[in-house]
Amino acid sequence: MKRHLVGMSVAVAILATSLVGWEALAGRLMASPTVVGTVDLPRVLESLEEWQAEVDRSQVAADQFQENLKQRSTELEALDADLEDFVVGTPKYIDAQRVVKKAAIDLRAFMGLAEMREARTKQRAMLRIYNHIREASGSLSKQDGYGLILMNDSAIPIPEDSRDVLGDISARRVLFASNTIDVTQPLIDFMNTQWRAAHGN
Repeated sequence: MKRHLVGMSVAVAILATSLVGWEALAGRLMASPTVVGTVDLPRVLESLEEWQAEVDRSQVAADQFQENLKQRSTELEALDADLEDFVVGTPKYIDAQRVVKKAAIDLRAFMGLAEMREARTKQRAMLRIYNHIREASGSLSKQDGYGLILMNDSAIPIPEDSRDVLGDISARRVLFASNTIDVTQPLIDFMNTQWRAAHGN
């Protein structure tokens, strides 16, 4: 009888150990599903107050550039007109011509430098805002329980005249995304709220 009880105890212990092991394995195999959200990045950008502020800054810079360009162009035209006051080939004409050439070179350099600076400023602004979108996506995920937020590029058509259709297709990450998982507007609202708070609006 004792031997029988001992045998049953051992069997129960083995069964219990097996159940614990199975539950642990099942827990690993049956992980909780990841909550996924998608974002329409172009729509986010055009709706962000931070992006609009950058557009406004760029417009002010463009207006200032045009004003400076107009002023420098007017000065160059005046110098060029002054050449008519001198006889061609005389020392005074040659000196005046040298001044005109230098002013023209300076004008081209001014235009090239201004365009390069503005392009660099825009690139830095784009990178800064993109990083803010990434950070905000992470914060929104923690707040609302998302495990993954993807940029939805499925709605952006590939141009029929694309020179690299295969490359364009390979660059895509989403083939289809239901509107039910779109978090574009919540992300926009989240970022605009942060922007207003940071800028006293």
